[in-house]
Amino acid sequence: PAAYSASQLIDSPAMGLLSAEGLRQATIKTDGDGRQYVDDATAEGGKRYLSPADITTDKDGNQYIKASYRLLGASDIVTDEEGSVYIADTGGKSGDVAYAGRIVVLNKYYKVTKVLTDYVDENGVSQVFNEPAGVYVTDPTITADGQSYIYVCDTKNSRIVVFDREYNYVRTIGTPSTALLSDSTFQPSAVAVDKYGRIFVLSKNCEDGVIVLSGEGDFTGFIGAQKVVYSVLQIIWRHFQTKEQLAQQALTLPAVYNNLTVDADGFVYVTNNKIDSAKQIAAIESKNADYSPVKKLNSAGTEIMKRNGFFDPGGEVAVSTVSGTPSSIIDVAIGPEGSWSLLEESKATTLKKRSRIFTYDQSGNLLFAFGDKGDQLGNGENYIGFTYQEVDGVTYMLLLDKSSEDDFKITVFTPTDYCDTIMKALRNQNEHNYSASITYWEDVLKRNNNFDLAYIGIGKALFNQGKYEEAQEMLANAYETTYYSRAFSEIRKEIVGRWLVPLLILIIALVVLLVKFLAWAKKKNKAVSLKVGKKTYGEELLYLFHLNLHPFDGFWDLKHEKRGSVRAATTILVATILAFFYQSIGRGYVFNPKGEYSTIFVQIIAVTVPVLLWCVSNWCLTTLFDGEGSFKDIYIATCYSLSPLPFMLILSTILSNVLTTSEGSIVNLLVTIAYIWVAMLLFFGMLVTHDYSLGKNFLITIFTIVAMAVIMFVAILFSSLVIKMVTFVISIVTEIGNRV
Repeated sequence: PAAYSASQLIDSPAMGLLSAEGLRQATIKTDGDGRQYVDDATAEGGKRYLSPADITTDKDGNQYIKASYRLLGASDIVTDEEGSVYIADTGGKSGDVAYAGRIVVLNKYYKVTKVLTDYVDENGVSQVFNEPAGVYVTDPTITADGQSYIYVCDTKNSRIVVFDREYNYVRTIGTPSTALLSDSTFQPSAVAVDKYGRIFVLSKNCEDGVIVLSGEGDFTGFIGAQKVVYSVLQIIWRHFQTKEQLAQQALTLPAVYNNLTVDADGFVYVTNNKIDSAKQIAAIESKNADYSPVKKLNSAGTEIMKRNGFFDPGGEVAVSTVSGTPSSIIDVAIGPEGSWSLLEESKATTLKKRSRIFTYDQSGNLLFAFGDKGDQLGNGENYIGFTYQEVDGVTYMLLLDKSSEDDFKITVFTPTDYCDTIMKALRNQNEHNYSASITYWEDVLKRNNNFDLAYIGIGKALFNQGKYEEAQEMLANAYETTYYSRAFSEIRKEIVGRWLVPLLILIIALVVLLVKFLAWAKKKNKAVSLKVGKKTYGEELLYLFHLNLHPFDGFWDLKHEKRGSVRAATTILVATILAFFYQSIGRGYVFNPKGEYSTIFVQIIAVTVPVLLWCVSNWCLTTLFDGEGSFKDIYIATCYSLSPLPFMLILSTILSNVLTTSEGSIVNLLVTIAYIWVAMLLFFGMLVTHDYSLGKNFLITIFTIVAMAVIMFVAILFSSLVIKMVTFVISIVTEIGNRV
């Protein structure tokens, strides 16, 4: 379902702004009180009154409205708490006439009420704007002092000009007194102010991040600079370059942010559309904030955005480095109930031309996305910016679009019932009114039964009502694990409380049995060591318990006393394959919410191929470097080295069904111990088998891994050549058959 629908298209004439010709054609009249006005059917009484500053006279003595020319370089749009709209217009040329930059103010009905083009500063000097690129209006309902001001980025004049809400000049914030900034680097393009009066500025030529100023305009520092990372090749190459070469090399500078805003809590949202596409795609998939196109910063510059959705909140996700490009984000706006939205640039890609808006909740879950490229109502041609507008309890979305080279327009989007229902659900959820939130989330599911956040919202509400099993069922529909784990923890707590004594008895019994079994295995292995002749299959398998705890003696006897065999080694290999397969299908929901698994065939390939590659590579190398082990010895030692894996993988998989996400480190620890244990056994097994020194065995191990990579490369190359040959032969046979 659509979240917003386009309801109005407001172009310059509809705002009350005229074309260059219209400026001269507009008849300026004078009423009985001597006040000048122009006829305007949209204004009160049909008259739009003008101040002397609004009127100018050309060289022929003709009067016309000075500041009411159409939008020529609109670059930013914001609203205030009353619904008034502020547009930063950098100005430009229309025909042979050049028009200055200004701030155009519209009322909540999108009619011009004020145009700021010039002002008189504290020294009594008349000043004009020079390409003002940004504007921001503080909300008196959330500011600490209850005051509201208009902040204008006078970009080319390297300053920020502050006005009160009556458009009276207040002060100018010039280039901060710091060696880190100059007039050339301080060219403010976007500004935002938090509830404490701190000013956050983006400058066109500043790569150090967001400029932070105190309420008085004093420089306090930079926050949130984009990370710069060198590739491996660049790092290696820089080590071989001289100081002179490094000095002549172009600097690798961080990307400059293109927009920002501040939420009611004082957190700063910044956007960036200059990130490398491959890195941005990787960030979307891994939820890595370093290369995300949007960041949420606290006052110290720390990235604190919650990224709990399926993908990183950064726009389009169905992209790849081959078939398309990620979203080019150009603006961010704060919406109702903790939601926030991103605006995607109208940018051509190999997939399509996109002009979309993505809206997220405060946890980073995607609420909805809409929009497309085009000139129809509701589609964008060249988006510049956007903002929310609240009027009479309705939260509209205003998109500033450059419809052609000659004009800009505002598209007004009205929220649909679907959007309103989502916002009501979020409002009740934020206010901890869980019963009401369930009602609204269920209404959302009736319209969109694939809406994951609705399932999560209902699950959270049921959890807070103590209905844990029902909560788990709803949360599982959205693959949610955090609250599912908390619900499971409560259920587990109840089960443990009910069955505490039997569970303790069972655990103690298992520990006692394990200790007795290990003692019996030790005794049995000791007895077998004195036995003359061939060992039984069971004795060969039982020997792995001795080998795991005594690797040096164990591998020596494995080779020289024939304590192992190919059949026992193969059994361990099969057990390892089955353990990996069980891990694939047996993990608990918390650790595998999507139920992903691998087939037994995949596990056979995944385990057998590396083992055989290792054996072949090691045998080839040790044959050349005086190794004493045969291929059979290498195979047996390698498979016996795998013996910790079946036990640890099965144990960790069983535990994954009774542990929560906060306890997941236990599962990871067991698996990590298993791999380290296997690596140590394999290393010492090869050392004893080939009778190598520690250093020589280390080198042979490294070369074995390299040889494995070479063999894989040759195998892949050979198979690709065979496939091409077969394809070529098939095409020839097909062609001959068609001609015959």
